[in-house]
Amino acid sequence: MGNVITAFWKGITYKGGPGHYAFILHRITGIGVALFLVLHILDNFVIMFGEEAFTEVLHLYSNPVMRLLEVFLIFSVIYHAFNGLRVIIVDFWAPSSHVQRTLWILVWVIVLPLSLLAAWFTLAPIFFG
Repeated sequence: MGNVITAFWKGITYKGGPGHYAFILHRITGIGVALFLVLHILDNFVIMFGEEAFTEVLHLYSNPVMRLLEVFLIFSVIYHAFNGLRVIIVDFWAPSSHVQRTLWILVWVIVLPLSLLAAWFTLAPIFFG
């Protein structure tokens, strides 16, 4: 088990730096968005069992834990989108490879305020009714 953990840690810390961490976070957020899409398809499928069953499933989304997962989803979509644009710029515009770190910082300058604003509106009903 120790070898697995060591190998995992070496994979995460490989060379480090913004490019590597952007790569890891891009994959994690992509998986999060994909899992949401599966869940979304499944909860929409429940409507075939009647309005009452569908309403019961929708009621689950008002749960505080689900609200926190929604915040993760919102962050994932925003980060994945803007980091994806950064990847496109770096891949298709050769001079941009020299400013990769700056572009990653720019992604965070955009993503953090948008995510925090969305988190506020998503979590406010839990705290303020």
